[in-house]
Amino acid sequence: MPRIKKEILPPEHCTSVKDYEQSKYWAAKSKKLLEPKDLMCPVCGRKRWLWMPRKKKWKCIRFVSHHTAYSHCPNEQEKDILVICWQCHDLFHLLLRLEKWGGVFAELGQIARRVFKYEGIQTFKPW
Repeated sequence: MPRIKKEILPPEHCTSVKDYEQSKYWAAKSKKLLEPKDLMCPVCGRKRWLWMPRKKKWKCIRFVSHHTAYSHCPNEQEKDILVICWQCHDLFHLLLRLEKWGGVFAELGQIARRVFKYEGIQTFKPW
């Protein structure tokens, strides 16, 4: 007899983004977003699955689900989540932290904001 998967419901109360992103509901939702085998990073073009001819096996590259807006939590729309490789994700977060240094870092920070779609972002609203 096949195993029946238990449905994971959205958490009733989350006081912060951290609470929501640590919930089992978000973990299941994020896992589902990362399932397709043909995923590709919209920034660098890296594919999630790479064929390694020498080892004759597939290698899975780590991707993350990045929120661009929290206004629709827990019913995020497709435009509210960006699936991106972890290297681009970490690089852009670093650029956003260095943005206050000015000069070239300010320009790179603006590029990161456009990719992460932070223009007009609404804050998290506990439901």
